[in-house]
Amino acid sequence: MDQRGKLGERRASTDASLGAERASTDTAAERTAASRQRSVDDRLDRDRLRADEGLLKFRERLDRAVARERSEAPAPTSTVRDERLRADEGKETERLATDAHLDLERRRTDAIVDSQVRERAEDDARLEARRKDTDDQLSTERTETDVVVASLVETETAPLHGASDDARRGDVLAIVAHDLRSPLSVISVNAELIADVSKEAETLTLIQDVSLAAARMERLLADLLDVVRVEAGTFRIVRRLHDARELVAEVVRAYQPLFVERRVTFAAEGPASPVVASFDHDRIVQVLSNLLGNAMKFTPPEGNVELHVEKTTDQIEFVLHDSGPGIPADALPHVFERFWQIDNHERRGLGLGLYICEQIVGAHGGKIWVESELGKGTTFRFTLPAS
Repeated sequence: MDQRGKLGERRASTDASLGAERASTDTAAERTAASRQRSVDDRLDRDRLRADEGLLKFRERLDRAVARERSEAPAPTSTVRDERLRADEGKETERLATDAHLDLERRRTDAIVDSQVRERAEDDARLEARRKDTDDQLSTERTETDVVVASLVETETAPLHGASDDARRGDVLAIVAHDLRSPLSVISVNAELIADVSKEAETLTLIQDVSLAAARMERLLADLLDVVRVEAGTFRIVRRLHDARELVAEVVRAYQPLFVERRVTFAAEGPASPVVASFDHDRIVQVLSNLLGNAMKFTPPEGNVELHVEKTTDQIEFVLHDSGPGIPADALPHVFERFWQIDNHERRGLGLGLYICEQIVGAHGGKIWVESELGKGTTFRFTLPAS
């Protein structure tokens, strides 16, 4: 279940719990109020009944006493009439006092009822305030949860948008690189045709410049296409059984004239016996060509470049050392980064060669690294699994 489904379930559970709590609170409050009211009414009825019974009994006793006195008394005289009047006045006074006492009791009972009513109103007010606090807290929690969910959804979809943008840029780059190769091939072929038919030295020099520029553009386009394949996950290597010693000899034959032309000594040393391993011949040649090209580029005249191939129990190690100026220590961690160059003010290419070398070696299950110190040259090493 996704995050939003879990949030919906948690909200429903919270609402159900709150509803149950409120229903329980309302029921308890109603039962308490009803109980209090019944208690007050019962107490009031009991007090009134007792007062009425006391008053009735008192009046009955008084009436019996008066009747008895009247029956036993002699014929009324003025003195008797006066006594009766005084007795009647006394009884009236007692009745008034009894009524006043009863009224006082009733007022006291009404005051108790009013107090209980006020207490109930205060309880209702406190309950309502607590409900409002609960609603406010629940609203705040829901708002915060909605913000978190929105942020989570944005975070989840951001990589998809980024990947989509990268894919579109990769597609455009691949299309451009592929489409440029056709007119570049036309330029190269026509330059060769002109060189075959032309006899003028100046024209041949210009044609050679055109051919070199076309070859350089071809390498740049090939590097761009390799980067696109790496990022798209379609970069492939085709393994075959090859002799690493023969591969080194092939590379030496191709690059030896170039080093001689630049007055740089190039020496190669391989194993005495064949070293057969499973690797992509063209891709490893691409790695060595890139490393040798960089060594030739940064090694000054009268310098030297050395290539060694060593076999251990489980791997083949290629070591290329040059006597160039070396690489600063703070730049070494960035050597294999895409589009990185040691000298950004004097760009020599796109800065993709070493990045692609790392991808090729990694695809073979090997690793590549660099060792360098200013003034003492640079050494590149890479390994391939031996078979």
